[in-house]
Amino acid sequence: MEDNPYIETWKEVIIMNFIQFHKELFQVNSKFSKYAASHADTQEFFFEGPGLFQVDLEKYAFLVHEGVVLKYHISPLGKMLYDNFYTHNSFIGLLPNIFYFDDYFEYTTLGNIRGLKIPLSALDAYPEDLKNELFLRNIQRELFWKDSAARMLGLNLKEKIFYILSIIHNFRGVNPWDNTYSIPKYITHEILANVANVSRTRVSYVMSELQKENIITYSKEGKIVILDIDYLHDSCGY
Repeated sequence: MEDNPYIETWKEVIIMNFIQFHKELFQVNSKFSKYAASHADTQEFFFEGPGLFQVDLEKYAFLVHEGVVLKYHISPLGKMLYDNFYTHNSFIGLLPNIFYFDDYFEYTTLGNIRGLKIPLSALDAYPEDLKNELFLRNIQRELFWKDSAARMLGLNLKEKIFYILSIIHNFRGVNPWDNTYSIPKYITHEILANVANVSRTRVSYVMSELQKENIITYSKEGKIVILDIDYLHDSCGY
């Protein structure tokens, strides 16, 4: 049987190297933002947070330069359910929401947010091949996080935490004193608990065990520092 190139392409979207994908996404998004800055009435924006991120997504896309925005909705039982998050060089509002009505979701910031406000009309004259690549990469990003959430349903508690840490370690800072990886301070036990849909107490227990085993530690600023990312990769159930 011949290989189906469409199936292979889809597999690549799901299992592609996450760090490499984000490098490519960075290039594509940066190219469009530079084009928009010289061809449209773009504006820098700043939101002092944390707080609701209330913006006009019908007319504008928002490219995040600094900070983190969470996309979520409230379930009928009153629980906050995360759909996605946006950080450095991520677009909010570039793509129409294909799963729910736009007003189904709300956005909230974790601290201060800086970025570029871009009129969606800037897409009109953007070269078709570049526009297709821009949409493709950003759709892949959305699907990656939705797929990751679906995968977590089949994992046990430890595997969920390992998997989340394995993914977000891409947004890391290298500690110069020992070359370890520190996860941004906004990734707290509370955030991990909400993403994994478990209690904070259970997350704290797993993190305590990881600390005892020298897999993670904590910086003076309270950041989670990953000492052995290979262990997390190998133990997350995939």
